[in-house]
Amino acid sequence: MTHMPDTPEDEGDPRQPRLVRAAWIAGRDTFDLYACLLQPVAIGLMDEMVDVVVFCPAPGGAEPLASVPCEVARCPEVRWWGPRHAVVEGLAGELRKRKIDLLHALDASAARLTRALARATGLPYVLASYSLGDAQRLGDPARHAAAVLAGSEPVRRALLSGGIGPGEQVRLLRPGVHHVRRPTCFNEPRHSAAIIAGGPLADVEAFDAVLRSFAELALRKFDCVFFILGSGPAERRLRRRAEELKLSEHLTFADCHPLGQLTGIFKAADVYVSPVVQTAVDVRSLLAIAAGVPVLAAAGEGANDFLRDGQTAISFAPGDAAELTVKLAAMLDDYASARSLAESAIQYIHENHSPAVHVVGLAHLYRQTIGELAATT
Repeated sequence: MTHMPDTPEDEGDPRQPRLVRAAWIAGRDTFDLYACLLQPVAIGLMDEMVDVVVFCPAPGGAEPLASVPCEVARCPEVRWWGPRHAVVEGLAGELRKRKIDLLHALDASAARLTRALARATGLPYVLASYSLGDAQRLGDPARHAAAVLAGSEPVRRALLSGGIGPGEQVRLLRPGVHHVRRPTCFNEPRHSAAIIAGGPLADVEAFDAVLRSFAELALRKFDCVFFILGSGPAERRLRRRAEELKLSEHLTFADCHPLGQLTGIFKAADVYVSPVVQTAVDVRSLLAIAAGVPVLAAAGEGANDFLRDGQTAISFAPGDAAELTVKLAAMLDDYASARSLAESAIQYIHENHSPAVHVVGLAHLYRQTIGELAATT
């Protein structure tokens, strides 16, 4: 991306905000997990006079941002022991050359590198957190950040209780997602209902309950096709279990990676099931709601305060195949009720996960952080 030069008007007119140059620091999997959330932010920041340069470990790691007019620079992947001195110095030189004002670690995996770059350049930095476990993992990088941006209220509470920093440092900034205007489920009565269950395939009991529920619906002759979206250590075992339950002709396993591909998949979905209480922000469920699809979610808040029983999702006890079957059958028998839930969820997302609100808040924080640094130097 060609950087916009500072103009006399920018410097002299207080009504005209100064161009801010922010470096986004990514980890190996950052864009696989969060590109669908970061893409509208990168676009929106252009209107807020924020120029973004993305530092990404993998050569094609930032490929989902290809349609966004921002510069992408290569940086090495950082192991658990932290970045090497030569790596930090090389990247620090790149930051100085690009006249970067501020660093932004896009998730916890980029925290160590971002902290090292901040020490080498004297630049302030902010850090994004999407997981309850970050309270134990982040440590020094979070305590020295100008702000830690929690992706949900449970994550913010976990960071505070973990001693990451004072309340004014740990801030809630919910991810923004574009959403459809009206529910998209059960709009094609001539087609079989598409029921998708997704998440990391690690909890055998939770996903086994999903498979047993799917098998029961097939036995009752509901006109459905089923999908399991995800990958993980339990995948082989779950595939064998699906064969035991004679689901082969009704069920498809698919690894949807990166998660940005889900937006297209959900356009053809009628119900989404999140069978595991997740300790990280459940991007899959958020995208399903934004796509107009009703969600059934394992009961328990985890990191996801947007999964609200009766308002944005229908909850069921994790691992309870019988309860899940009852609630799935109720949706399949009452399309109007399913659409009503989806409509309520869309309204909640509109009010609480607006990309525009996220962008304005982030741009304000960038300028506030830069201003505070200038005031102390």
